[in-house]
Amino acid sequence: MEEWKTSDDSRRRVHRECVDVVARFSRFGGIEPVVVQWKDGRSFPIDEVIDEGQFGVMRKGRQVKRYRVRFGGHETDLFLERRVAVPSMGEPERLVWWVYAYDRTLPGASESA
Repeated sequence: MEEWKTSDDSRRRVHRECVDVVARFSRFGGIEPVVVQWKDGRSFPIDEVIDEGQFGVMRKGRQVKRYRVRFGGHETDLFLERRVAVPSMGEPERLVWWVYAYDRTLPGASESA
């Protein structure tokens, strides 16, 4: 679990939340996210891809690319993770989309470590 500082100087815990993404694949090999869909079924068309990073260094069989996107009046980071195949375990190469999501806590509930 990670912890991020929010704009009002409070701190909230976040986790990785896998999401469904409709993406456009160009004839030159580019991938552009078009729609993000949450696991509860809500869909948000992406208004703008503000910044597109590059895949980072391979670590533990994974590489991550960050997209800074705007949808629904909000800017957020959308990540595309490339996971290498593990033939010995029968796992194929996969692409997984995810975002950082705030953990839900009840007001007044204490957080346990």
